[in-house]
Amino acid sequence: MSEHTAYEDGGGFTVRRRLPGTPERVRAAFTEPERLEQWFVVEGYRTPAARMRVDARTGGRFDAVMVSETDGTEIPFGFDYVEVEPLRVVLAFTEPRQRVTVTLAPVEGGTDLTYEFRSWPPPSDPAASRRGVEDMLDRIDAGLRAGTI
Repeated sequence: MSEHTAYEDGGGFTVRRRLPGTPERVRAAFTEPERLEQWFVVEGYRTPAARMRVDARTGGRFDAVMVSETDGTEIPFGFDYVEVEPLRVVLAFTEPRQRVTVTLAPVEGGTDLTYEFRSWPPPSDPAASRRGVEDMLDRIDAGLRAGTI
């Protein structure tokens, strides 16, 4: 199940998914390097857990490097953990300025995830941004089903 809602100001969107697994397992996808490396990627790049520094607590920080699969080019990036709670994780990026709020709700047989994305300025291609989030959530879903997340 997936649902999209666009913000009126064009500065973001919300994606809702029902995922297999407990909220603890889903939250681990956002806080543990071995799980983050399975889904926090863009096409043509990987984000190795060995190249991540993760302090997954409220006020903590995440720093990593995406590595090109074709030529090894590296792109450093990071974000702040604004909030890390059992059923909520809030991430803040500075360039561009973005905020991601992940809210989890236990349901029978899984977890309902709400992924709220906000960007200032608004994304230049909101549909592409939404597709990128959908792809990442697909990878989380697959990892949960395979037992690797």
